[in-house]
Amino acid sequence: MMITLIHTRLPAGRQLRRTACAALALVALTAGATPWETVSTGLFTEAHTAFVETGKTAEGAELRLNRYGEAIALLNVQPRTQSNIDKAAGILDEVYKAAPGDDLGFEARYMLGRVEQSQRSTPDLAKADQIFSELIERNPAHPVAQRAQAKLAIIRLYGQMDEAERRRRYDTFTAISHKLTDPGAKTQLHLLLGEFAQRFNYGNEEDFAHTLAADKSGVIRRTLRVQVLARIGDLARLTGRKEVARDYYSRFLEQFPRTDRRTTIEGYLADLNSSK
Repeated sequence: MMITLIHTRLPAGRQLRRTACAALALVALTAGATPWETVSTGLFTEAHTAFVETGKTAEGAELRLNRYGEAIALLNVQPRTQSNIDKAAGILDEVYKAAPGDDLGFEARYMLGRVEQSQRSTPDLAKADQIFSELIERNPAHPVAQRAQAKLAIIRLYGQMDEAERRRRYDTFTAISHKLTDPGAKTQLHLLLGEFAQRFNYGNEEDFAHTLAADKSGVIRRTLRVQVLARIGDLARLTGRKEVARDYYSRFLEQFPRTDRRTTIEGYLADLNSSK
């Protein structure tokens, strides 16, 4: 079973909505939370209108955050147009240049990288690589820079190269994954590397190590957790880790009693218990 985590081209609405949530803690400190509440409901056209209206009276830091919200809304307005993407990129650049070193500046720069990586009709992966690399170099401990590691890994691992170079890059990102301190970024990168190890036949041991590390970092999203628990159980069983397999299959059945895989996993668990 392949864990579907990250693709080169993600649907704009879902991905950018998740990214926008990173700014909600900042939004709570401002008076203009209503447009962000509209964003959270998926009403992006209405949210964009609201951001434009509140921007007419906002000043200083509030205006800058409002402009960031306007860009996020524009990137999600359907149908997506090149005009909206270009305008959003311009706003993000404006927000970034106003204060490149603060948290919102990092968020805006990261989103510019995401625009170049997956929002344009023709992605500019070289530019996205440059932006993510810059964030990581400037402050590798920053949560945004750590999130950028997973996006950079997608660019650098899935490009055209010989297999020796691909394995070298995989090993480099594996070393990085163990050093990350942001739980969300750590989980993302480990899951990406586990999926990559499976795709390029690096073996169940590699896949197991990354998927288990991701689980220990914390997989919160329910739709992803159901895949991770089953995947760890499967990999533990295939690599002879019977106790781990029993543990994760049992957790799967307890936490997700109504799934298509229930009968199959009950069978695996029964076999494992009978072989004690």
